[in-house]
Amino acid sequence: MRKQVKTRAARPRQGMARVGQWPLWLAVAAGPAMAEDAPSLPAVTVSGEGVPQEAPTVAKLPLTVREIPQSVTVIGQEQMREQNLQSLDDVMQHATGITVQPYQLLTTAYYARGFKVDSFEQDGVPVLMGNMAASPQDMAVYERVEILRGANGLMHGAGNPAATVNLVRKRPQREFSFNGSVSAGSWDRYRAEADLGGPLNDSGSVRGRIVSAVEDRGYFYDVADQQSALLYAIGEVDLGPQTVLSAGVQTQRIRSTTNMAGVPRYKDGGDIGLSRSTYLDAAWDRFNWDTTRVFADLEHRFGQGWTAKVSANYLTADSNLKYAGAYGAIDRQTGLGSRLMGGAYKFDNTQASVDAYVSGPIQLFGRRHELLLGGNAQRTTSEQYTGMFTPALNVPVNVFDRDPHGVPEPGVGPYTSPGETRLKQQGVYGMGRFSLADPVTLVLGGRMSWWNQTAPGARQQIDPEFTPYGGLIVDLNSQWSLYGSYAQVFQPQSQLTREGKPLDPVTGTNYEAGVKGELAGGALNVSLAVFQILQKDRAIQDPDWPCVGNNCYYVQGGEVRSRGIEAEANGQITPHWSVAGGYTFNTSKYVKDPISNGQPFASFTPKHIFRVWTNYALPVLDRRLSVGGGVQMQSGYSTVSGPVTLRQGGVTLVDLRAAYRVDKHVTVALNLNNVFDRGYYQSLSGTSWNNRYGEPRNAMLTLRAQY
Repeated sequence: MRKQVKTRAARPRQGMARVGQWPLWLAVAAGPAMAEDAPSLPAVTVSGEGVPQEAPTVAKLPLTVREIPQSVTVIGQEQMREQNLQSLDDVMQHATGITVQPYQLLTTAYYARGFKVDSFEQDGVPVLMGNMAASPQDMAVYERVEILRGANGLMHGAGNPAATVNLVRKRPQREFSFNGSVSAGSWDRYRAEADLGGPLNDSGSVRGRIVSAVEDRGYFYDVADQQSALLYAIGEVDLGPQTVLSAGVQTQRIRSTTNMAGVPRYKDGGDIGLSRSTYLDAAWDRFNWDTTRVFADLEHRFGQGWTAKVSANYLTADSNLKYAGAYGAIDRQTGLGSRLMGGAYKFDNTQASVDAYVSGPIQLFGRRHELLLGGNAQRTTSEQYTGMFTPALNVPVNVFDRDPHGVPEPGVGPYTSPGETRLKQQGVYGMGRFSLADPVTLVLGGRMSWWNQTAPGARQQIDPEFTPYGGLIVDLNSQWSLYGSYAQVFQPQSQLTREGKPLDPVTGTNYEAGVKGELAGGALNVSLAVFQILQKDRAIQDPDWPCVGNNCYYVQGGEVRSRGIEAEANGQITPHWSVAGGYTFNTSKYVKDPISNGQPFASFTPKHIFRVWTNYALPVLDRRLSVGGGVQMQSGYSTVSGPVTLRQGGVTLVDLRAAYRVDKHVTVALNLNNVFDRGYYQSLSGTSWNNRYGEPRNAMLTLRAQY
């Protein structure tokens, strides 16, 4: 069924192709505060014993990684502790095939297979994350992170064909447990965590868990710092032998002196060679977040394998930003070109999500099959307020001799807003997993979505949109299987035609085929995949109506293609030796575009990304001593900024770890990152500002107690 697009907008789109209409979990207007956008190991045979990994929940059915016909990465508690992955940014930086771009839309953006990740879940419920000015995500709350790469319109409807990130929260335990840690590291970074849970009555039918984390940290660049406090509490009640009700709250408070400017480049795109400690903002910068989530779910097991679950999630998030940073490319002869610019902003966001589904087995033609039927809905509101400096800032900056304390903090006039943006999305989905023969499994599914956005001065409605899903799995034996899959997702567009109507949505289609294996008794997952993504019906400028000034009209017809190979290994080679690694080769380009045809689409995404981490408990001292190490390698990348191209060469980073288990409860560990102190740019945005150095060599000492 083809969608119908309705609109009440009457004005032509101003300016060049602007940020499109964001999906529900990314719905927020891009205001003047927005910074410049940057637009698996091969399978090997091993032996050993281990414990099978917990099945990911991103697919909602009880499937192992091998049974999901798409590339899946699971990063659990142990790996996060070994590598000191304390934020979602840290996790994604070490995940297979993910590119991390800080300060995009005033938050950190993640890219997979050339596209921005805009589909996020908590416990399988679509949630608002990654939106403009979104706060950092602390990992103390989460048991593991599941990353399903490629399109996922089946569960989400609108989005990019990049990946879905599902953050699985910690749940109450049926036995008492305590986990606490204190850490101290480079640049005056201090952190403490506490995690306590267990039964709250004699029978264990009522359980609870509480997690807290506090952190005070500096950064490798001057002046900036951040203080954060997190509290998470969840309760669980057995309403009957087959029914469980849970509810909880998660709140986070962050106060920071931010670094909006990064560093500029020469006007010709060259590196100006500033120290990595350079801070080109004002010392009175601030970026503060207050975030609260309330959630609940009810799960009932009917027997004979059938389960029903209803989940709800509510978010309220407020943030405020006040900054002044150096903006402007530098002239090689004079060293001038930057001026101090900034502003004051407030952001208000709310989100309400609900997801309900029923799943279970059926017998058909003498074989067992799995069915999943469900639906979900999201409602978000977002509003941006802008305040003007009094007096206005227009101060020249010498980036080679900058005093962050040299400019007095200005006042802020009344805050104003164009109005609230509201976005609604709902859909129903269904999927069947059919056993055609002993070695062959067919997966078929689809979703019907309804999407509606009301913004100041315009309304857009897409109603309905169908996204199909299909996959085929062939078991070669008890350890290995071949698979192929087809998945779609759609993305609304905001660009307008000559008639003042928004374009139809972009369609992203993911084709993938590969081989997966379960080794070491199911404790080690390996995979090799090839993929191709086609994103069609993208907006291009109307050739019959050239732009007049900043007024442009658009038609559909643009197409982007992404291709690549992914290989991954994750799990236990032996009970004492773990590995998590992956290799990605990816290219993307415009295949139909009157201006950019044949050019790279996401040049800031390296063609080659290799990441591996391994940890081994040495066969001495009763296995109390363990050592670990990791390598991150990526090829060079580039970013186009006006008439010039910015380039970063290939980078190799080495991390090391040593840990000693004092007794069965206490462990001390030392992590050393970027051991050889490699200097590089983590991201390049433009000649004027927002180019970000990667972290220099740094260390973290952690003392952990578990009971």
